Amino acid sequence: MAKVMITIHALKGTPTLEEISSRYGLAPDEIDEQFGVVEIDPERHDYTILIEQAAASKVRPTEHWDVSGPYANPPIDTFGLPNKSDREVNREARGV
Repeated sequence: MAKVMITIHALKGTPTLEEISSRYGLAPDEIDEQFGVVEIDPERHDYTILIEQAAASKVRPTEHWDVSGPYANPPIDTFGLPNKSDREVNREARGV
């Protein structure tokens, strides 16, 4: 299934996966434990989690946490053909 990113603005402290899962009733297969809780803006106390798209409706603002999203999580890949390695460039320059 597709995963989406959710941003949590925590007014007090850094939220843990356990707190997030408990507060929103997320099952272990709905939240990406390997992704974890990623701090994206320390000054604003913003954190991102990665969850299954079907579970996004469970995550709503609370008294201590504001929520935004869901946001798309597109794969990151190169554009066009891969670059030649330094070794290939050096060989060509030397005419090898």
